[in-house]
Amino acid sequence: MRPAFILLALLSLSGTACQSPKKITSLERPLTAKTVGPAYVDFVLEVTDKNQDNQITQAEWLKADGAMAAFVSVDRNKDGIITRTELIQLSSRPQFFDTVRRYADFNKDNQLTPREFRSPAGVRLLRHEF
Repeated sequence: MRPAFILLALLSLSGTACQSPKKITSLERPLTAKTVGPAYVDFVLEVTDKNQDNQITQAEWLKADGAMAAFVSVDRNKDGIITRTELIQLSSRPQFFDTVRRYADFNKDNQLTPREFRSPAGVRLLRHEF
């Protein structure tokens, strides 16, 4: 009986020693100046566009806890609707990445991940004027 116990103990130890390191999911992979734009657009549409028509009305924006002044700053053509195109134009501005990182870097590690958009810090972006 004792050899079986030793064998089981060795197997359990080898299982923990051979485990691969934790895989980084796409939500945890740090964003760059090039990848932050699409991640931001997807986040904003996910949070605000409840009827999924790729247009955000003032009512949808405000219901998602966005600020009216922020809505006006994103709505470039002033038609009362934010489109995917307007969000892409906003996210392609040179200072956008630094601004978003400053407001949404929840754990303050100077890296921004898609998961941080989904944190309370990320929702604050809907209140920020760009």
